[in-house]
Amino acid sequence: MNFGELVKPVTACPGLLALAIADREGIAVESWGPEAAEAEEVVAEYTGFLRELTTANRELKLGDLHQVVIAGSQRTIVVTFITSDYYLFAVVDKDGNLGKTRFQSRVAAWRLRPEFT
Repeated sequence: MNFGELVKPVTACPGLLALAIADREGIAVESWGPEAAEAEEVVAEYTGFLRELTTANRELKLGDLHQVVIAGSQRTIVVTFITSDYYLFAVVDKDGNLGKTRFQSRVAAWRLRPEFT
């Protein structure tokens, strides 16, 4: 099964603008959606922040991070951890279905995990 089939339920979420699988170095492995090209910019900008957040989380002994939501007035970014080295980035429009995107991203990350371990 290819990545596109595993993330198809996420790409079908209302208001999803872009979806990308990326590594912790900020390199997009694959991306989908009407604004997929812009997802690579989001990935590049936020992976450094995620590394710092992961370090802080570990130092505070809060447990493993599973999902981070960055909400803006126009768009929301949902970052779901596939493994500690790979993330699923979803960019959702302000009128999109954020709850469904968060849920489907968790399911997709679970399905993708064997491909990245």
